[in-house]
Parts: sequence; C-alpha cells; structure tokens
Amino acid sequence: MRVEVLSDHPRFAARRTEQAAEQRRSRYEQAVADVRARHAARRWWQVWKLLPQWLELRRLQAQRPADEDQVQHRLAQQEAGIEAEDAMTSALDRLSDDWTVFRGYRNGRGEVDHLVVGPGGIWAIEVKNHPGKVHVDGDSWRSEVFDRYGNLVENRTLTDRSGRSWGRQVTDVSKALADFLQKRGRQALVRSVVVIINPRAQLGTVRRPGLALVSVGTDEVVRTLRQAPPTLGPASADEVARLVRRDHAFHEKRRASRDG
Repeated sequence: MRVEVLSDHPRFAARRTEQAAEQRRSRYEQAVADVRARHAARRWWQVWKLLPQWLELRRLQAQRPADEDQVQHRLAQQEAGIEAEDAMTSALDRLSDDWTVFRGYRNGRGEVDHLVVGPGGIWAIEVKNHPGKVHVDGDSWRSEVFDRYGNLVENRTLTDRSGRSWGRQVTDVSKALADFLQKRGRQALVRSVVVIINPRAQLGTVRRPGLALVSVGTDEVVRTLRQAPPTLGPASADEVARLVRRDHAFHEKRRASRDG
C-alpha cells in the first residue's frame, strides 16, 4: 500500500491554533512588561502617579487572555482527529502494494480524509474521533454520550460547520469525484465510508445511511476493501490516481487563490 499526502489541513489547523494562542499570550505578556518597566522608571517623589499606575496595571491584567481553556479544548479535539486519521492510515497498510491511499483529497464539494484507489475500486473514507453512540437514519446523524454512570449527558446532531451530516460530508465529495472521472472517460463508482475511531464509540441504529459502510474501528474497513470484487486493473487504477492528483491540485490552487 502506497500513501500520498495531498494535503495535511488537520495538522496545519492545529499548528495555527497553537500559534494564535501563543501570539495572544506573547502580546499580553509584553504589554504587562512594558507597563511595569514604565512604572519602574517613576521617580520616588512622584507619589501622585501611584494610584493611576496601579489602576492601569489592574486594567491590563483584566485583559489577560481568557480563552485558554477553550483553546486547549479545541487543540485537544484537533489532535484527537489527527490521531484517528493516522490510525486509519496505519490500518490500511495491511492492503497489498497495488492500492494507493491519498490523504486529504479535496474537490469542489469538500475534503475527505482518505481516498483509496486499488483493485477493489475507489473508496472515500471519512474518519471521525467521537466517544458517543451514533445513530443514523437516512441523512440524519445524531449522537448520544453517556457518563460513566450511564447517564445521558449529550444528545446532538452530527454535522460539519456548514450543517452537512457526516454522511453527506463524504458522499458529496464522492459524487463530485465520480462526475469528474466520468467527464474524462472513466466510468467509476466511488464508494463512501464513515469510520468512527474511539475506544468509547458505539453504533446504535443505522437505517438507510446511503453509504457503503458505517464502521466503528478500522478492522471492518480493511476487511471490506480486501474483499471487494476486482473492478480496476493496474492501468485503470494508475489513470484514476493521475486524475485524482490533477483534480486535487486544481481545487487546492483555486482555494489558495480565494483565501489568499
């Protein structure tokens, strides 16, 4: 199994979170140091400055970055997602050498964590690190999280920032890729998978998910790909891989132009 990293946005996002927090801390600490240095330069007989300086320092200290807990929580979430994606990549290493795993493939409908191309076809795999019990009913995905005493502490829908369900996140990308390949003479089915990787994850009711597979853990994913009937010969798989790289490069360039 070969791995190609097309993009590594999760690690980039985690670094950006850390850097932004560090910059806020540095600016605050420098501002405090500047005020203290200015106060230290006060002459001993300038007693009328004591109260204004004390008030100035108190006001500055009240501006201490107060989002440290939120930042650490966000960073922990990002790192957990990275660990889950790495675990999926490691598991896919059990595939034979005629499979290629693309990490971070992007097209006009979004990004998928793993796009796997090989003898058993094309598989788009979205990886989630989530500790709850996941229920699927069509395009409705929801989660129940219980504490150690069995009490329900969270019941929420599972969507991305744009409101798409976990299922639609990956199927939107899969359909766009299938359309792209078809327009270039490659009639290919792109199968969609959502895999949840977390020791506390469970699958509840799953009805009409519209996906090839919804799985907890990596074993079933690897087994499914291994057992998939052959649909792509070596030349076809190489051509699909070439088109995947081309499509990703186009959309990454367009995204960079839009954001930059």
